[in-house]
Formats: sequence, structure tokens, C-alpha cells
Amino acid sequence: MSNTQGVISSISLSARVRPAAHVLGIRGGGWNAIVNERGSIRLNDGSPVLDWHIAADDRWHDPSTEPSVRQTRRAGVPVIETRLRIPGGDAIQRVYAVADAGGLVVIEITNESTLPIAVAFTRPDLISSRTPSPRGAQGIELPVGSVVFPVAHSSTLRVALSAPLNVANETANVDVERLPSFEQLQKGWLKAVEQAGYVIVPEGAVAPLVARLRSDALILSGHEIEDWGIGAGGDCANDPVAYMLTLQELLRMGEKLTGDSAQIRVDHAARLAQCVETLLKDHKKSSVLPWDVERALFAAQFVFARMGENRAADDVAAAQLRMSSAAEPPNVMPTDIRAIAWVEEKMVAVQRDGSVRIFGRGIPRLWLGANLECHRVSAGPMHTVSFGIRWHGEKPALLWEVSGPAGVKLDAGLCDPTWSSVEPTGETLLLGFAI
Repeated sequence: MSNTQGVISSISLSARVRPAAHVLGIRGGGWNAIVNERGSIRLNDGSPVLDWHIAADDRWHDPSTEPSVRQTRRAGVPVIETRLRIPGGDAIQRVYAVADAGGLVVIEITNESTLPIAVAFTRPDLISSRTPSPRGAQGIELPVGSVVFPVAHSSTLRVALSAPLNVANETANVDVERLPSFEQLQKGWLKAVEQAGYVIVPEGAVAPLVARLRSDALILSGHEIEDWGIGAGGDCANDPVAYMLTLQELLRMGEKLTGDSAQIRVDHAARLAQCVETLLKDHKKSSVLPWDVERALFAAQFVFARMGENRAADDVAAAQLRMSSAAEPPNVMPTDIRAIAWVEEKMVAVQRDGSVRIFGRGIPRLWLGANLECHRVSAGPMHTVSFGIRWHGEKPALLWEVSGPAGVKLDAGLCDPTWSSVEPTGETLLLGFAI
């Protein structure tokens, strides 16, 4: 295809983030657990790691060394599934956290093999409705206090670990069988992260990465900012851009940053002002403003406005107008919190004059001919934009909806320089691309 009628950007959406550690916890809970790539669990209280071992028909299987271990993070949210191949099928470990009884880490072992198995855990302080096997672990050396449970064919064992901030009497009467299931947790987390808006694109890595970044931010929001880097969000304590983008995402997901109900114990208004000053000073003489700094300054306006600091938001906007033009985002998707801004910038780019460009730099070549959707993506402190793209041959049909005060101008940039609208809803056939 030629670009006679527009620009098709060449981008890479192939980034696969496979961290060696997954952050588990509850929203703003102030505690966390880390699950490594083999299913070992470490609470952030300095207590011993919880490992698991499977006794199958042939031998004991140690997930920390077995080559057949596969792990997924379901839909990108903090529900971690680790599969271990054993004779006749798989033993599946699922780990997630719930807020019940002051906070619990739930561990499920499902036997998808054709024969009964046993699972050994290396900590004795598990909460369970079952009594461990009195024989303990036979034929394997495990730490003192390890416990063993039988797991029948096609059945699931559920146990739990108390969160670090818990006290003993909160977990004394916990019925682990009545705790939420991993399916319920997955659904709840998706609802939370999609509250901030979401996109549907052909590349399968985008949605899970966005969900992981947002859920990590929610879990770590109750920690000190120095700890926010435990997840994949970036070094928020020393990276002003990562910090500002993370704040915006937290607000979009409904977190409170000020007032008596604030869930984060930091003076974010003062810290945000300092970060803005740092970025403006560092880039005052830049001939081209980095794309992520541009997005961070828009994020600062968003956060200040949501805090009720409208004068501060206006000051940031005025300072931004005096900066050099912003560079285009890179071709390769970032792997930290910038990834969310990167995806949204491709689809819904806020301009300094308050207008919004839909695919302003062109539709990525990878997405040509595919149906695309964008739901409630932020277009400034007061507006969100939703749209869908459907194809009529080479021409993309655009259906849009803007939420918020009337009058926001939409255009399609290089995708169709002839089109713009201030209508809150509508549809149009864009020029498309000549063959």
C-alpha cells in the first residue's frame, strides 16, 4: 500500500513481558506477596518462602527444577496459574489474594491428571479445611514443618496464607472453601482496571500488559512510593514521568489521593508540583520534547484537576504551550507504565489546544483491515473518548462518542486531514489509504 491518502505507521506491538516475579495483593492493602516464575510464594514480611512439590504416580516433582513448568497470568491480572506436567496430565497451581479476614493469599492445587496425587507445602501455617496427611512427606527431603495433602483425580485443594498485616484472631474462623474463586477474582480485577478505559486491538499482548501494569499500581498504591517499582510500573521514586503517569492511572481507576478517604499516604499535590518543575527545567531548551514527557504533563493537568487544583492544572497547560513540539512515540511498545500512554497515544492523542486526534499519526500497518475499539480513554481531565473502526474495503468507518462537556473537537490527523467534528457522537467514512 502507498500512503497517498494518509500515513500508516510501522510499529512493533510484539513486546512480551514475562517478569520473573508477579505482585499479588489487594487494592491499596499495604502488603504484597511475590510469586516467581515457578510458583514459589514470598510474603513481604520476611517469613519463609512457600514452595510446593507434587507426588505423582512415578515420583516427586519439584516445580523449581522441572522443565515442564508453564506459567500464565490470567488476562494480565494478579491471578497466577502455574502448570506442572505429570504422568496423565497436569498439576495446576493457582495463586491470588483476597481481602477476606484482613487479607489472604489463596493457593489452589487442581489435579488434572488421571491418577490421584499429593501436594507438599513447605510451611505449616496454612489455613485449610482439611487435615494434612499424618504420614507427612515420604521419599523427599523437605523443610521441617512441611505438610502434605492428598488431591484426588479431577479435584481441587484450597489453602491460604495469612497476609503480613493480619492478626491471629482474624483468620481463626476462616472457611477457605467459601472464599472467592479465582474466576471471581479475575472478573473483579478486570472490572477495576477497565474502569480506566480499555482498547481492543489485534495484538494479543496489549490488553494483558495494560491490565498487569494497572493492577500492580493498585496493589502497590498503599505502599511507599519507593516500593511502587516492585511491579512493572517503573521507578516512580526517581522517574517523574513514571510517577505522574501512575498517578493518572490510579485516579482513572477510582483511587482517592486527597482528603480523609485518601488511600495513599503521600502529599501528592506537592510531589507532583515538584515533578512538573523538574521536567520543565530539564526540557526547557530541548528542541524536541520527548513524547512521554508530553504525556506526563497532560497527566499532571489531569491529576491536578481531579484534586481540585485547577489553577495548578492551568499553569501546567500554559507552561506546556511554551515548550517545543513533542516527538512521536517510538515504534516499540515500552514495558513499564509508559506502555499505557503509548497505546492510547496511537489511538487518542490529546493536543495542547484541547482537541483530540483519533489515529492522528495513521493506523498501524499491523492493524489494517482489523476491527478496532477504544472505550472511555482519557481525553483530558473532563473528557473520555470511545470509538470503533470498521472497514469498508480500504476505507475505515469511524463511530465515536465523547463523554464530558460539549465542544471538544475531534479530528483524524494524517488518517484523514479533511475530517473534524465537535459533535459528541457520530459516524463517518474516513478517506483511507490508496493502493
